[in-house]
Amino acid sequence: RAISFSPDGSQIAWQVNFSSFNFDRRTVEVWVAGTSPDANDARRVATLTGGGLSGWFPDGARLLVTFRESAGADPVLAVLNIADGTLTALAQSPTLRGGQISPGGAWVAYGVTFSGDPAQDGLWVIRSDGSERRKLDVFGSYRWRTDEELILVPLDADGSTGSHRFISVDAATGVITSLTDPALTSFRIAGGDWSLSPDGTRVVFLSADDHNLWLIELP
Repeated sequence: RAISFSPDGSQIAWQVNFSSFNFDRRTVEVWVAGTSPDANDARRVATLTGGGLSGWFPDGARLLVTFRESAGADPVLAVLNIADGTLTALAQSPTLRGGQISPGGAWVAYGVTFSGDPAQDGLWVIRSDGSERRKLDVFGSYRWRTDEELILVPLDADGSTGSHRFISVDAATGVITSLTDPALTSFRIAGGDWSLSPDGTRVVFLSADDHNLWLIELP
């Protein structure tokens, strides 16, 4: 099974599928262990229906998971406390997508598409304790830059600009700041293939025009 290391490297998590049912009906066990060679402290921390493991929170005490309350129910995005197995639901939608944890673990970003309810469709951010949730006024490919800031490539539905651009969104306020201007810096990213540097100052992307890797310095 594929494993996921905790941020400090002291633990690993993995999931085990115990049925051949469709994804929304299969039973999944989530396991956690220390990184000692014998892994004799391995323990099951959750049994989920129709979901699985999405990633570690920076504190190494929580995991982001998805599950369904019953077979056929809408998927739920939730925080799993590995000490006692409790789940804190963050969001539920029939077309829930993604689930990215901010660098400090304060926020989670996720998308909802083609749910049948325009008020629910879009890009959302929610505090990891569930206390605050906000729908952003923009949709597109996103990466966390800091614990409060998202970098996005907005979806240009009509292709009118002829170029992609990068913007910054403050998770706490929803305020949008332009980082690049298509009139000054024109580029097109192939297949959403871009990556933010660890310090958030640069972006590398695969160009749709010449299929080379290009670098952009962000303000």
